[in-house]
Amino acid sequence: MEKLDFNLLKDEIKYVINNQAFNEAFECYNLVEDWLQRTNIKHDDSRSYNIYQDYLIKLKFLALNFFETGEYPELLKDYANLAFEISGFNLWEKIETELIAMEDVDARDDLKQKLKTALEQCNNILTSSSQDGNPKYVSEWIKDFVVNLGLDKFDKLKKAEYLTNGKSLKSLADSDKDKVKSLLDLYENLNLSSTEKEGYENSVMMNIDGAPVIFHRGNVEILKPIDVKVEENDNNKNISDVLGDAKSNLKVDSTLAPVATSVEPSVTQETVNSILSEPAQKPIVPRTTELEEILNSYSPSSLEYKAISQEILRLKKASARKDAKR
Repeated sequence: MEKLDFNLLKDEIKYVINNQAFNEAFECYNLVEDWLQRTNIKHDDSRSYNIYQDYLIKLKFLALNFFETGEYPELLKDYANLAFEISGFNLWEKIETELIAMEDVDARDDLKQKLKTALEQCNNILTSSSQDGNPKYVSEWIKDFVVNLGLDKFDKLKKAEYLTNGKSLKSLADSDKDKVKSLLDLYENLNLSSTEKEGYENSVMMNIDGAPVIFHRGNVEILKPIDVKVEENDNNKNISDVLGDAKSNLKVDSTLAPVATSVEPSVTQETVNSILSEPAQKPIVPRTTELEEILNSYSPSSLEYKAISQEILRLKKASARKDAKR
């Protein structure tokens, strides 16, 4: 293959984004990488080479879960801006999938810190429409976040005000504002420790006073049960115990048992606070068979769909790595 068609590559990338075809992204990445290594385009046509190289990096971000996490920090430091050029792409979801696969929450925090540092050191242009004196590079925007929102957990109201009326964003084009928001969301998630309930990535299903609930990143959603199986266990656990178990490297399975997605109408803040303080009586055993069929039973916006999708991606990643070693 002596000439790679630009339009064909663009169509492939668009297809991958619109259809979440991560396997195709990985295959396309290998195709482009192999072609670049077999040609002299880097020396003969540096401009075209740079264009191909950007495509290659974008494909790597799209297929991120097929690569080792050890590659992530350098990838962000050198090319984070390219990830935010992909319309509709959520880089955090890719990273979160890898974090969920880590049983040791200290290892999760270690990776998060490395990725935060990588973003802080990324000196590539994020926003092309910034006025003089305003942030322009990824690292500059990170500094602007810290100046306006602080070093610790970001206040929701301050964050909303920053994105809506922040001085640094007023002059930006809408496409650049979207990039800044995506970067801020990513940096905020990386800034939360996995040992805290707001930063713990796994969605945990429990049965509290006969009601199945989902605990996810500090939020509790009460669901109506549909034929859920309960494991006999005399030891009561509350949510802080779950985090404690994870801290001790005990596995908390992220694959959720199928339940109805309708939320109990009577759920209030008082109910949520009560759930957070009361012990869970019996953890629900997750169903892990026939994941693809189970996935079709849920709305793409539901937590169950997200959790099962993460498990499917993890299995595909493991399979791809195994095939690559053959």
